[in-house]
Amino acid sequence: MYLRENHLSRHNNPFPEILDDTVYIRILKDPNYWISQDLEDKIIQIIAQSLDISGILYHLGTESLITNAYDLLPLDDSRIDLEEMIQRLPILIGRLTRAVYLNVKPVADHKVLFIFKYLPEYQEKWYDAVFFQGMLNGLAVLFELKTFTIRMTKTRLFGIHVSHKELGEDILFGADSNEYELEWLEDKMFLSRSRLTKDDVSNRHRVMVTSRSDSHLEEISIVDVKDVVRRSRELAIENRDLEAAVEVLKSFKQELEKKQLSMAKDLRLAKNIQKGLIPEIIPDWNGIQFWTGFTPMQEVSGDYYDYFPYNMDKLGVAVCDVSGHGVPAAFITALSKLLFSNYKKPKPSEIFKLINRELLDLVKQQGYTTCVYVLIHDDYKVLYSIAGHPRPILFRAKTNKAEICEGDGTFLGMFPDAGETFLDFQIQLEPGDKMFLYTDGLTEAENDKGDAFGETKLIQIIESCFDKSIQETVENILSIHKEFTMGTDPMDDITLLGLQLSPRLPEFKTIKSKGDAAYQNKQFSEAVTFYEKAHQILPRDLDTQLLYGKALAYSRNFDKAIELLESYNKFKTNHFKSHSVLGYCYYQIELFEKAELEWKKAHSISDANLSNLCNLAQVYAKLNEKKKMKDVIQKMKSIEKSYLHILPLEKKWESLPDE
Repeated sequence: MYLRENHLSRHNNPFPEILDDTVYIRILKDPNYWISQDLEDKIIQIIAQSLDISGILYHLGTESLITNAYDLLPLDDSRIDLEEMIQRLPILIGRLTRAVYLNVKPVADHKVLFIFKYLPEYQEKWYDAVFFQGMLNGLAVLFELKTFTIRMTKTRLFGIHVSHKELGEDILFGADSNEYELEWLEDKMFLSRSRLTKDDVSNRHRVMVTSRSDSHLEEISIVDVKDVVRRSRELAIENRDLEAAVEVLKSFKQELEKKQLSMAKDLRLAKNIQKGLIPEIIPDWNGIQFWTGFTPMQEVSGDYYDYFPYNMDKLGVAVCDVSGHGVPAAFITALSKLLFSNYKKPKPSEIFKLINRELLDLVKQQGYTTCVYVLIHDDYKVLYSIAGHPRPILFRAKTNKAEICEGDGTFLGMFPDAGETFLDFQIQLEPGDKMFLYTDGLTEAENDKGDAFGETKLIQIIESCFDKSIQETVENILSIHKEFTMGTDPMDDITLLGLQLSPRLPEFKTIKSKGDAAYQNKQFSEAVTFYEKAHQILPRDLDTQLLYGKALAYSRNFDKAIELLESYNKFKTNHFKSHSVLGYCYYQIELFEKAELEWKKAHSISDANLSNLCNLAQVYAKLNEKKKMKDVIQKMKSIEKSYLHILPLEKKWESLPDE
């Protein structure tokens, strides 16, 4: 096989480094020629580098059994069955090798264990395991077994070169012996020796007589060993063709895996993009606190939520559920963010009408979204509208009762006349009141008995959290929901958005006003004290957080200021002052690279601010970045040549060593 596959001549020894020409010729001509195990191992190792020989070795094992079985038959022409042939098999192993002997152990009717024991001075090889299993397959071929299993159960090897599944499942490696298990259904085939041949009595082929008992009849036939070997080889060739087909399938599988990896990469990219579209947290606004739970079913989600500031007097909040899942749904969520950001109307129903028309034009009815949109006014009046979405749940702090809000409407992006169904509804929030917006993935999720979570259970949990903050309430709902659906696969994306008008709002306003007064008078240490208390009441109120961070910086508490300002910047407010003060804090603790980064961000927001450019020039002086410092000074001159800090900066620039 090796010679044929590599187009080599039989007359030229391809292994001159391990055997001489005489030995090579004898190996080719004499199948009974014995070679050492060491030489055998060297030859096989070389051949195995260019060929997958496990299948060949398996069929060689099968042929070895078939061609040698004749000598195991009784000399008196009496017949034997498979079980007796199995008991004679150790004789054959002893004739074929001096390195290993075989014990046969019946464990049940038609079930036998073959235990191969190696002499201490010999080391078994992976190809031995394949060859011996092929021999056991030869028994099945010889006795024409229709239903049987052959599997390796244990081996002294610590791993096998070929696929373990070819030899059997659950192989015990590193065992004290090499064992195989053969199990078959009841058979009625017998073999005996014959001196006849099928065709010519003078032809001294090895011929066996087979007899099969069926009821009261006995079928007798003559089998030539050469015919059996020929059929076995034909089967081997068919198996090789099958293996070639399997290799083609493997290549297809590899191509598919490459495409899957590419798709997975694209999905991760889409996930990261969507992560930037959906806010991780929503800041407190005018005394209203928010908390969210968001669980995508796949890499990317069809659920979407966001908030939209309307100057200082209103805040819009939307929760959407796009039809379908995966990338198409995520595409529509990206469109939704764009559309909701563009359309800020005084009534949610008007926003829905405009977005419905835009989605019809863009998506062509190939997808739609449900939505609930809440518009919160600074006097805590709430207008909301529903587009085919689960209705909000309102919890009243005065009564400790929760109820489903009224409202209805159809999907966005599906029907041209949907605008007629969009209506506005109004409620008034009081201190302590909570409102919950969610997608149907929350309430329609089922437990392992097929029961849905449902709105009734959701309301009961909300009412049981009457004394908890909005964060604690949302997290408690999601914890109970997770426990309820334990052991089931998620059926949909899940989004839960809760908001609460803080019951401590009057206290917050009083404390913050005192902090503002101290800050205006540049009493920064006193301002820090008041802002810290206000921050504890509404920890995500952005105005308080920024003033608190600035007061800490001017009080020279740089580490705490950095913590507050970094948290503030996560809300992506693009506030010039937050980056400018954060750069100042990093500069003071001599983290100049980070100071440079923050001041560059501040410059990108306000590129004409001279004090920020002056700061950048100072940090480049610290970093000995002479060219960058010169460029900043030139920018300052282009804005205002007479700026008083330019001359001292130029002198400092001249004193820097050349780069």
